[in-house]
Amino acid sequence: MKSTNIIFFCICFFTSIIAKAQRYTLASPDSKTKITVDVGSNIEWSVAYNNNVVLQPSALSLELASGKTPGVHAAVKKAVHSSVNETITSPVPVKNKIIPNLYNQLQIQFKGDYNVTFRAYNDGVAYRFETMFKDSQTVKHETAAFNFAAGYETAWPYDEPFGFGRNSGQTAKEPGFGSKNPQTGRGAFGGPPPSGTDSSKKQSPPRRMTMPASNPFNISYEYLFRDSTLNAVTDTVGLPVYMSAGNGVKLVLLEADLYDYPNLFVKGTGSNSLTAVFPPVVLKQQSGMGGMAGIAETADYIAKTKGTRTYPWRAIAISDDDKKLLENELVYKLSSPPVIPTDWIRPGQVVWEWWHASNLYNVNFEAGINTASYKYYIDFASKYNVPYMLIDAGWRNNPQVNIPEIADYAKQKNVGVMLWMSWTDLTSDMEGILDTFKIWGIKGVKMDYMNRADQAMVNVFEKVAAETAKRNMLIDFHGAYKPSGLNRKYPNVVNYEGVKGLEHDKLGSVNITPSHDVTIMFTRMVAGPMDYTPGALNNAAFGNFRNISSQPMSQGTRAHQAAMYVLYDAPIQMLVDNPSTYLKEDDYTKFITSLPTVWDTTIAIDGKIGQYAIVARRKDENWYIGAMTDWSKREIEIPLSFIGNKKYKLTAVADGLNADKYGSDYTIETKDVSGSDLLKINMNNGGGWVAKLVPAD
Repeated sequence: MKSTNIIFFCICFFTSIIAKAQRYTLASPDSKTKITVDVGSNIEWSVAYNNNVVLQPSALSLELASGKTPGVHAAVKKAVHSSVNETITSPVPVKNKIIPNLYNQLQIQFKGDYNVTFRAYNDGVAYRFETMFKDSQTVKHETAAFNFAAGYETAWPYDEPFGFGRNSGQTAKEPGFGSKNPQTGRGAFGGPPPSGTDSSKKQSPPRRMTMPASNPFNISYEYLFRDSTLNAVTDTVGLPVYMSAGNGVKLVLLEADLYDYPNLFVKGTGSNSLTAVFPPVVLKQQSGMGGMAGIAETADYIAKTKGTRTYPWRAIAISDDDKKLLENELVYKLSSPPVIPTDWIRPGQVVWEWWHASNLYNVNFEAGINTASYKYYIDFASKYNVPYMLIDAGWRNNPQVNIPEIADYAKQKNVGVMLWMSWTDLTSDMEGILDTFKIWGIKGVKMDYMNRADQAMVNVFEKVAAETAKRNMLIDFHGAYKPSGLNRKYPNVVNYEGVKGLEHDKLGSVNITPSHDVTIMFTRMVAGPMDYTPGALNNAAFGNFRNISSQPMSQGTRAHQAAMYVLYDAPIQMLVDNPSTYLKEDDYTKFITSLPTVWDTTIAIDGKIGQYAIVARRKDENWYIGAMTDWSKREIEIPLSFIGNKKYKLTAVADGLNADKYGSDYTIETKDVSGSDLLKINMNNGGGWVAKLVPAD
């Protein structure tokens, strides 16, 4: 009898729990994506795409020092469904000037003064917490689990610590992520080698990837990427993280609308799950060169913040192929609208001296970090209608550099001057320094060496964005974490580094390969614009690359470099190489300096991560097409139906016949085209192709 009573009690108890569990569903406007939210003893969400589960039930919650635990023992008060169908007009259009903002939303209001809001877009999903507490709160931890099905592959980020001169004189024995040599294509993520390649040369199997033993929160977030299965990773990395499911669905983990809170990192678990990790609050930084000096002491919590606030969106971009990731603007759509006037913001290209070490030649002055050299850069910028010139490190406390004189000279030439600053120097007297810059006529700031992603650094980013905006100055963040929506709230934030770019070709790395160049478009660039700094004129064919700091080179062809000006999102975009050399190639320089940096329309034509990418862009009446490949030759056909019925004159920079041996070999060709044409392009090993289409009439 006693045993029967116990069984009866257990049945009643668990029946009560099941009865209290609640399930809510939310579908995207096109009905392809479905979010399921289960509320019981905790909150879990799952996601299906085209009726296939892509995210299995995954918990979400907050742990506060006050004892509050939003998301644990959750009790629903009310659930509200809503729909939004609007457009966003971007004042600094990274991809599109008019952005459709179409989503369905579910806000679940809980007892205990908090909400969790879910959104389903046609191109992704997201959720965020919102708290309505009277008093400020200390956040001990946030639980954000991402549980995936078995068999997921990933382009897993990893940090390659750089050193000045490390590996000097070496060449890449392997092109890196995507292919083993010029004759083989990338076979990962289910993609076969390109036609005509030696299919007997197989891609290496996925490897277990581990980060160095350094602090993953205290780096420059300039990642390389390697193929791996998700269950092989156990280290902590920053976002974005790209994954590919066995059924071809592509996912990218992101976050958006980040403010007064640390960045989200994820840790591999050696299984099919990733778990959220956050940099703790920094109590003391080591003395030295900004964030590069390291962290001396941290707290046992991740944030102290207002009790009434929204938290960052945890988001997943979803696509049924790689190419649609090149159009994805989920982070921008989820982030706060502009809070500043924007009519003064002028995107454009930037002449820059650091990469080529100011090694001007055929000049009648001693080249270097001095006033005469900067006037030469300004004259070059003026000649080609480049709106900005950046003065990088070395100008401060340098008697050979007269910034007011340089800025005044630049003003006469209709060129704006931007100045580099370390973040520690800038924030030591931010308002005073920026006021001085304003008096001098400085148009923008490049802030560097942060190498942190904790709450305090996130607040530094926003403070700098706000203070530069007050003075009508642009801001470019280097040594920075990835974009997380600040560039929408403050459109004067015109670029971020957080990308393994061309600078590493002179800093010791041999891994900035053509395959890497067509990997970052599907990983890092999904979060937002990236300051890769293209434009190299000394271009190395496969096997010819060397690290030479004072006269650096790139891997791949000249047309590969030129195509980056169309393919890479960058409202300000560097001209990285030597004006003395650009001047020798006037037709080429006129072409690349005529390319816009912001766009009315972006159309992804085709692409596969680590292999190739082809994108068309429109600015006003002109169309632009960019294409890049890895170390494999490719012949590609592009239907031109997107240009409509007009006839256009096409001018293209293409790989030269011998570009596979001499990377700087290129041609400039012109032809008449119309929307009914099928354009055939050829890209050499490590090659590219880029075109400008101007209405013929």
